[in-house]
Amino acid sequence: MTIDSHKRTLAIIHLTVGFLKLFLFGCLSLFFSSFKPFIENKILEEEGADATWIMELISTGFFSIMVIAIVFSALPSIIGGMATLNNKSYGMILLVIAGCLSLLSFPIGTAIGAYSIYVFVENQRAEKGESS
Repeated sequence: MTIDSHKRTLAIIHLTVGFLKLFLFGCLSLFFSSFKPFIENKILEEEGADATWIMELISTGFFSIMVIAIVFSALPSIIGGMATLNNKSYGMILLVIAGCLSLLSFPIGTAIGAYSIYVFVENQRAEKGESS
């Protein structure tokens, strides 16, 4: 395979994984937000109105964690994949960042991260070979 086909394959993999993460985060958010009224009612019955601030704190914390997870895991994959498919210079950088972030997600994230690094290194070699 040529480096261009590796870059295209990597971009498609990252786009797929990025959109899958967005879908899963959306499903988790929908799941937890659908149970929130039941949990709030149970807390109000057992603890009274004084404990409602705890539920608000938990809700805000969960939402913040979801936003941070989306920003740091899904968006670099999606933006980098689209940029690489459109031959933008920053696309491979974002894919390497997303790949390095996914290295700890064993086993699929590790494979994606290793492939991202491999394609990035081979791309750098190809660019240096062309410029020499």
